[in-house]
Amino acid sequence: MYLTKLASIQLVLWKMLEKYNEDPAPVFKQVQLNPALMYKTGERYSLTKIAELWKEMGRRIKDPCFGLSAATCWHPTNFGTMGYALLTSNSLRITLERLIRFHRVISDADFGTLEEKREKNMLSFILKSEKEEEYTRGREDAALAWILSVLRVNYQGELLPVSVHLTHPKPHCSAQYYEFFQAPVYFDSPTCQLNLSLDVVDSILPSGNKEFSAYGDQAMTTYIESLTTGNQLHQIKEIIVENLPSGNVTVQQVATTLGMNKRKLQRVLKDEGTSFIAVLNDTRMDLAKQLIQDKQADLTEVAFLLGFAELSTFSRSFKRWTGKSPLQFRKAA
Repeated sequence: MYLTKLASIQLVLWKMLEKYNEDPAPVFKQVQLNPALMYKTGERYSLTKIAELWKEMGRRIKDPCFGLSAATCWHPTNFGTMGYALLTSNSLRITLERLIRFHRVISDADFGTLEEKREKNMLSFILKSEKEEEYTRGREDAALAWILSVLRVNYQGELLPVSVHLTHPKPHCSAQYYEFFQAPVYFDSPTCQLNLSLDVVDSILPSGNKEFSAYGDQAMTTYIESLTTGNQLHQIKEIIVENLPSGNVTVQQVATTLGMNKRKLQRVLKDEGTSFIAVLNDTRMDLAKQLIQDKQADLTEVAFLLGFAELSTFSRSFKRWTGKSPLQFRKAA
């Protein structure tokens, strides 16, 4: 089976090589990856070739801690439209949930799982790589460093993990790990994981929509601003928009956010002459029309932002709403 991953994300590796004064072009050529694909919407690389790229980087870069540099070598635009969804999450838990779901869209391989440990007041992100080669030391370090960097940007404050576990042996530059993670770091662990306090991951974050929307598609922010303010239907739609990238948005979820029970929310919508499903579908349809008109937006990314698990499901829904497939609508627009 030919497994692939979004090519643009490998721009992070390109920048890591440059940071260590390595010319990235011959490194990519060595593993037969075409750098031009990283700048084309929706293009993908073979997971096997990406694994070879990490190995080649490990051979060329003499610093055994080079993976930590991923924390300063990424930019939201490397992740397409979906980078917006990561950086506008309302909590760190939602950020991590979106990250895992996001990875299912950009890659054919698994990436991680979340495990809540109430007795330890801790949420663990556990790195997984079941469908591809075992991660090299540099790649494992880069994964956790990048994740923590994203979380720190969202948190907009000092974010200190409870602990960090890495599967590789302790290198001579281990002080760099403690300096970056600012937490106990355990090497030779059975699993690679980042542990965070439940008190931290569930705290409500300052709204990042206005601050970070410039990094991705602004359709969601524009849609919210276009709504008639001052009524509950506006509030309901705004909550739906903010939660769509996390997956399925439920009536209970919206009711809880508004501080009311499910039945009261349903009565409010009935008084407006509508229902929750109708509002959800109308919101998705309106957003879809805006997103699809941007010819630079990959349709898989649009499906992700609208909360669909698969592109095929989104395409069927869009055709049911408009009578046209997403591609037909884009061409007409």
